[in-house]
Amino acid sequence: MEMLDPLVELLKPWAKFYSKSTPAQNLILFAHLAGLLGGGGLAIAADRAIWKARTAAADARALVLADVASVHRPVVIWLVFAVLSGALMTAADLETYLTSPVWWVKIGVVVLLLANGAWLRSIERAAMRTPSVPPAAWAKVTLSSRLSLTLWFVVVLIGVALGNI
Repeated sequence: MEMLDPLVELLKPWAKFYSKSTPAQNLILFAHLAGLLGGGGLAIAADRAIWKARTAAADARALVLADVASVHRPVVIWLVFAVLSGALMTAADLETYLTSPVWWVKIGVVVLLLANGAWLRSIERAAMRTPSVPPAAWAKVTLSSRLSLTLWFVVVLIGVALGNI
């Protein structure tokens, strides 16, 4: 793509360094996988707690929701590792990734994951204003946790597919 040429040219030193440096490749791939494992692991554990609390009393759900709320910051920090390392891997082979539908699907799924996290956060804030979590709010929390679980695994699946393009 001609539109990419100036950007490819600008990133050529990085692409050359990255392609010849196994330590750099290993470190960046590790950061990417650690970000997915750290962020996804915490998120999936929170999703599990939400699922387990689906039949609990409303006051118990409020405790679970408060605990889940404390997980958002570390999940976002780990996601930053995944996104930055992903950007470095992309920059090393811009023409391949930016022209790949698989890469764009992964970016879309990451955006959905972030949007779902923001939605869960807004549900939590509203639900925690009351002494117990209303059933309608809990239904939304449960839906969000199911979406989260699904999206984390889809991100990993698409990442595997990206390794084969």
